[in-house]
Amino acid sequence: MSKIFLKDMIYRQARVVLTIIGITLLIALILFLGGIMNGMKIQARQYVESTGADIWISAEGSGGAFIGFSLLVPEYLAFLRHDKRLTADSVSPLVFAQARPIIRGKAGKAIVVGYKRDKHGGPRHAIEGRMFTPSEFEDYRPQDLPLAEVVVDEKMGLTIGERITIGGKELKVVGKTKSLMFVLDTPLLFMDIRTAQDVLLDNYLHVNMMIAKSKGNHNVSEIATDLNQRGSIEVRTLDQTLDDIIDTYVDEPMKAVTFLRVMLCLAAFILVTMITYVTTLEKTQEIGILKAIGASNHYVMLLILKQVALTSVIGVIFGLILSYLFAIFAPIFVKIDPVESAVVAAISFKACCAGGYLAGYRATLVDPMVAFRGEI
Repeated sequence: MSKIFLKDMIYRQARVVLTIIGITLLIALILFLGGIMNGMKIQARQYVESTGADIWISAEGSGGAFIGFSLLVPEYLAFLRHDKRLTADSVSPLVFAQARPIIRGKAGKAIVVGYKRDKHGGPRHAIEGRMFTPSEFEDYRPQDLPLAEVVVDEKMGLTIGERITIGGKELKVVGKTKSLMFVLDTPLLFMDIRTAQDVLLDNYLHVNMMIAKSKGNHNVSEIATDLNQRGSIEVRTLDQTLDDIIDTYVDEPMKAVTFLRVMLCLAAFILVTMITYVTTLEKTQEIGILKAIGASNHYVMLLILKQVALTSVIGVIFGLILSYLFAIFAPIFVKIDPVESAVVAAISFKACCAGGYLAGYRATLVDPMVAFRGEI
């Protein structure tokens, strides 16, 4: 049997190769699109989780931190620091906003994160160079600004001492941090909160949000609910903030991609099944002749399923390999889920086998004498 089905595959090698290519491309595309969304979700979470804060505060009506327009006055800091349910030294103001830095004469994309160096909100140490020179936020005067320094993402390719321009103001790169890209590989630029206020908020004291860490013996959800009832601010827990970010920056913008992916899955299932079905039906005459010389239905079905299984396994393996190659060489961060890969591979294999079985069953119903006379 082995020689027969291998010889038949070699004889029909063009159709076999086309079938394998079809399976490969469909699987690779489905997994790649899923990997883009997975990568966006990972990047959407990593900065927020890195801060260590579990309470996120924004202006009333903003819809939550990172979602809508939010400006807070620093007086809220004292109010929050007197809340005994929060760790006093964790309460920290943040400036977090998109920017178009001029880097080597070209406009780029980035997110500016302004925070107090000794508080939550950003890295405490640089992996190369040093951290920016801190300011005294509480005692500031508009004319008292720290040195215009910035710590950049290690993947931006900038060198220590290089200068970039944000909001018409020049900043010196003094250090690099471990990569903490935001959605779609948007790098984060860390600087003192006063510097961020100067380049983004025209030197006003306002901040976009405040964060804090609850004490271990208090329920975070209860704290958020209680603070919300005091008015003028919106308070979210860490989990709520992450849900808001993923919904706003990933799920909502990627609805079209999600729909396309569902359609591709349906198309892949139907196409793979039909390709296998049609390819097998082409062998109906040969199958009838085999039956005419004594082959049983069981033998014929095994012959067909072995061909289908081998073709689909090759296509699935190549599809998995190609999807991971796409992820490696993609210009954005792509994270392919191994579990999802296994599910897609299993469904594709079953679809191929289902198409082969249906066609094989139909082929076994052929009258051997009709096939022998070539009347099919």
